[in-house]
Amino acid sequence: MALGLFSSNPNSGDPYAPPSPNDDDSILAHYRPLIQQFSLSSLLGYCSAVSAKKIGKTLAFIGGLAFCSLQALAHKGFISVDWKKIEDSVKDAVDVDQDGEFTEKDVQKYFERVKLFLTENLPDASGFGVGFMLGLKS
Repeated sequence: MALGLFSSNPNSGDPYAPPSPNDDDSILAHYRPLIQQFSLSSLLGYCSAVSAKKIGKTLAFIGGLAFCSLQALAHKGFISVDWKKIEDSVKDAVDVDQDGEFTEKDVQKYFERVKLFLTENLPDASGFGVGFMLGLKS
């Protein structure tokens, strides 16, 4: 009966088993280069995001430590800090569009610069972006 054909394992060596799909004809074989690029680019994006998060946390720690140290020295009277002058200097340094304020447009421009830097010469930048977003969420 036909029941024997459907219950056979194709890997059992049963001569009546249905033929296993040929790798050359399978969907995976057809899309293997795309999957490999996507996987490599995604992995690189994920690792870059995890590294960026670690570096960002380290820089935030160092900045906070520097601020606390300066405030402690100013409180004890060892130094005098002109925070308005520091704020103006930082604002001038990070204001890309030179409109006098650090706005969302400046953040977008920085993001574009970083994205272009990280995806330069990558075969699949979209896979990198997906991996990078997954890495940021982890």
